[in-house]
Amino acid sequence: MTLGRLAELPPEELRMEWARRYGVPAPNLSPELLRLGIGYRLQEQRHGGLGRSTRSLLRQHAARAGKSETKGPSLRKLMPGTRLVRDWHGVGHTVVVLENGFEYDGRYWKSLTAVARAITGAHWNGPRFFGLSEPKQ
Repeated sequence: MTLGRLAELPPEELRMEWARRYGVPAPNLSPELLRLGIGYRLQEQRHGGLGRSTRSLLRQHAARAGKSETKGPSLRKLMPGTRLVRDWHGVGHTVVVLENGFEYDGRYWKSLTAVARAITGAHWNGPRFFGLSEPKQ
């Protein structure tokens, strides 16, 4: 399997390839997100995964983030260039964080809430829709 061949695979073959590469059934994701996940796994198997120091840094960051969440949900700082990916009704959506807004579907948006509304057709809290904050309890 090559990265180039992934673009040609139909959804059912993508699901079979996911199961083969990850050892578990494919999650209910759009074909594009399945391709990204399989592509990551192919690169990981060929070039190696994350190094020990990177894994350690990620664990430390997650631990700190977990402590701060006990004070209440907060929007994470998003760096320009960050890609937010969300699957909605079987369709993958990617938003790119800009310096002063967001890019989605080739257009500029002032807020994630506006992007979430464009995707769903209903009012959503944008950070919540993209998994950046927890619901209020």
